[in-house]
Amino acid sequence: MLTLQCRLILDKKDKKKLLELMRVQSSAIRYAYNRLLGSNNLKSLDTFNNITKELQKVFRLNAKYSQSAVIKAKSILLSYLERNQNPRKVIFGGRDLFEKLQRRNINGKQREKLKELWQERRKGSLYSVGNKRAKGNNNTRFELENNSLYLKINTGSRE
Repeated sequence: MLTLQCRLILDKKDKKKLLELMRVQSSAIRYAYNRLLGSNNLKSLDTFNNITKELQKVFRLNAKYSQSAVIKAKSILLSYLERNQNPRKVIFGGRDLFEKLQRRNINGKQREKLKELWQERRKGSLYSVGNKRAKGNNNTRFELENNSLYLKINTGSRE
């Protein structure tokens, strides 16, 4: 597995599309997490496929982004179970930030900054899984053009 963390330089139009995709996929991950919580068998391929198809309909994500959302949700759930923590009490975006936001003594700009940080952590990632057979991931690929490395991200409708 290869994980990269990098800063992207985007124009306003591309940034808006990417932020919307990240928001939708983050919602899909939370939705899949809740479906997996109610599932009797986490390891069932039928459960995985049913949730993936449901995500495609509800969030209008392509199959690969939907599968990635289910994989991410499943990994979060299994992590909580392995640590013997209550998986029903997960707070996406971070418990510490959420609890700070609940306090009444934080107001004004400080509260807005905390809220923005919590929203960024809650919605600010894109999870996309590839496989060897497909030679990586069709939604996110690195391409070399004019001795520069570019990240191609499919934001829907082959854009």
